[in-house]
Amino acid sequence: MNIGHWLKELSTIDQIILVMLFGFSIYLSKITIEAIIEYYDTKKNHSEFRVKYRVTPAGLLILGFIYCFILYHFLNAIFDFLP
Repeated sequence: MNIGHWLKELSTIDQIILVMLFGFSIYLSKITIEAIIEYYDTKKNHSEFRVKYRVTPAGLLILGFIYCFILYHFLNAIFDFLP
């Protein structure tokens, strides 16, 4: 079964749970990336010649997917309501 068929077979509640989980994962990835950028700025003593990094959508989504995968498996082991 591919992912498209699996998503079609989910109920509305299951889809809402997965969207909320992915939204939370995106939020965690944003916090993580901003913390890494702040750590880098601190290490460089906020020099004007440092490389100025920013949060990009690709990094945000990739790290969000990784967090979502980890959280899904962690919560799936604890609770039985996850699809």
